[in-house]
Amino acid sequence: MFSLGGTANAACDQRVAKSIADKVSSEIAIMIQFTKAACMPAAEADRCSILCFSDLRILGMNRNIVLVFITASAGKKMRDAGLSKFADIVFADRDLLDRKRALRLSAQRASALQTGFAT
Repeated sequence: MFSLGGTANAACDQRVAKSIADKVSSEIAIMIQFTKAACMPAAEADRCSILCFSDLRILGMNRNIVLVFITASAGKKMRDAGLSKFADIVFADRDLLDRKRALRLSAQRASALQTGFAT
């Protein structure tokens, strides 16, 4: 289960995770002109996760664009900060939230995908 804010175990540095989440949110707004998505850090066991969500229904290709961008942005930033400190990237929009679902990608997989995007 996720813990938002509060005290996290030593391996999850909430300040670093918040900085990454804030940068990803900002980059989404700048790069794809999409300001209705936000990311925030969460402690999950002894590691941090980045939760990204939107109150809009993002479907089809638009969802894919947002997911690729989040993966690329967060994947690199988590790797630069120390991949072992991170568990997952989690994304949910209104459609997924209504169905009590979310998309989860491990930090290691996001990092590997980001490396692939960059080549």
